[in-house]
Amino acid sequence: MATSLSLASLTVTPAFGQTAPASPTPDAIKKAQESMKKGVTLYKSKRYNEAIIEFRASYASVPSPNSRFQIARALVALDEPVEAYLEYDGVIEDATARASEGKYAETLEYAVAERDQLAGKVALVTVTVASPEAAKSLLIGGREVPRARWGQPFPAVPGPIDVELSSTAGAPLREEFTLAAGEKKELTLDPAPAAPVDQGVVIETRVPESRRALRPYAYAAGGVGVAGLALFTVAGLMASSTYADLSETCGGRCPPNRQSDVDAGKTQQTLANIGLIVGAAGLAAGATLFVLSITGSEASDAAQTSAGRPQLLLGPGYAGVRGTF
Repeated sequence: MATSLSLASLTVTPAFGQTAPASPTPDAIKKAQESMKKGVTLYKSKRYNEAIIEFRASYASVPSPNSRFQIARALVALDEPVEAYLEYDGVIEDATARASEGKYAETLEYAVAERDQLAGKVALVTVTVASPEAAKSLLIGGREVPRARWGQPFPAVPGPIDVELSSTAGAPLREEFTLAAGEKKELTLDPAPAAPVDQGVVIETRVPESRRALRPYAYAAGGVGVAGLALFTVAGLMASSTYADLSETCGGRCPPNRQSDVDAGKTQQTLANIGLIVGAAGLAAGATLFVLSITGSEASDAAQTSAGRPQLLLGPGYAGVRGTF
């Protein structure tokens, strides 16, 4: 910690100039100097709490940056880094506002250096308020942050830290996190209510429940179609084999003793044709039902419901679906 700025050099001087407070009276200056002198004596005796009382009395009489600088150093001696950090900030603010006077340049320099050294003992939280006009107050670690300091590093005791931003539009916004000594965190909070969602552009992607009920029928129809094609393949191969055999042995019109083979070939051909028809119809119906189960509007869904669920129809030589789509 920088200590080359001696206590004796920190005297209370009357303020004059445009940026300084109103000129103090001689009596106020005398009281401020007496309080400062008592505070310095108490500080040297390590009676820091009593010294702070005198330094504050001096500042109340004449708001000199030097008085606040002494308060900050006493708080450091009491191991109150958060309070000291804030007090150093006050010194820097006062001394900067009165920079034109020239007499507080050294105080400003040491206040900045000693405050920055304290940063290793505190956690620094920077909260940016996106819509400050919609916010009422900001608390960091239970301490209210002046509105002028929003968006600037603010000290907090290391450990669990609560941030609360009260809003004029609703419930407060809260954040909780843990920081170690010397750590920093930045966050942005927006107390303004979120813009309402335009319901006119919301697209309903959920498939109606009744439409989803078509899915099992789609699978069933597809299975029938596959079975029909399988029948077509097997019966067709058998019919082709029978025809080839008859053509080779008969050489033309078959004798009566081969009539049973001729009849068998005709039956096989008929079964193959039925298998082709059923297979094609089943696959077509399955594809249609599957598409309907994943698409469609609420209006068509209501019409389908009123007409009853679709029914799969199977018969010799045909397959279909009955219902309203």
